[in-house]
Amino acid sequence: MKILTDLHTHTNVSQHALSTLIENARYAASIGLELIAITNHGPSKGTWGEDGPHPWHFESLRFVPKIVEGITVLRGAEANVLDANGTLDIDDRILKTLDFVIASCHDYVYEPGSDESFLRVYTALCNNPYVDMLGHACRKPWDKHLDEVIQMAKQNNKIIEINYESFNRAKHKNAVKNLIDRCAALQCPVAVNSDAHFCYAIGEYTGAIKYMKSIDFPEHLIINRNKQAVLEFLGKRSRGSASSYYSPQ
Repeated sequence: MKILTDLHTHTNVSQHALSTLIENARYAASIGLELIAITNHGPSKGTWGEDGPHPWHFESLRFVPKIVEGITVLRGAEANVLDANGTLDIDDRILKTLDFVIASCHDYVYEPGSDESFLRVYTALCNNPYVDMLGHACRKPWDKHLDEVIQMAKQNNKIIEINYESFNRAKHKNAVKNLIDRCAALQCPVAVNSDAHFCYAIGEYTGAIKYMKSIDFPEHLIINRNKQAVLEFLGKRSRGSASSYYSPQ
């Protein structure tokens, strides 16, 4: 099982991340990856203060070439969920210009407080046309409606994220394993990502891959297994032509 892309990486425009976009791309190319997405947090203020970049950052991503240091770069965002209605902290006007959008609940901004609010939030996200991937869907064990959310994601052509940074945390590991199990059982597309906050973490998924191999997780469900699979997925989601949209400019 080999994964040649990373769809969740941060740069130092977020105060808690440490590498530049160039450093991320250069390192990813050096380890043989084909594609990365730059997905900095949205601009919401939370208990950590204002960590995300100014909204202008996401508008200015249009200036980033589609090929950087020899690797394809998707210009994206990790938008914060603000409330139980699934409201995001980046305007639709900006989201629709991006190549790739993750929607995530973070406890320092908003996190569902019950099984019912979990279902309500993720129902909204599954129906949001600008959201490509559901991030951190198992930070807490919302098991009551998890299968329902996974089924909705599959029906709405969304990716469920297998977040390796969460997998590496003892308090989240069992929940991530359960998410992997349920996505395998329900045949839902996933992406295994680093959530890297320093360039050397990009493409590092060893523990998650080992677990997925142990349960014979179907490789065809891993959308980010290679660049072609990612671009074909985005092409089906009207994110541009998989054959030409991400060609060098």
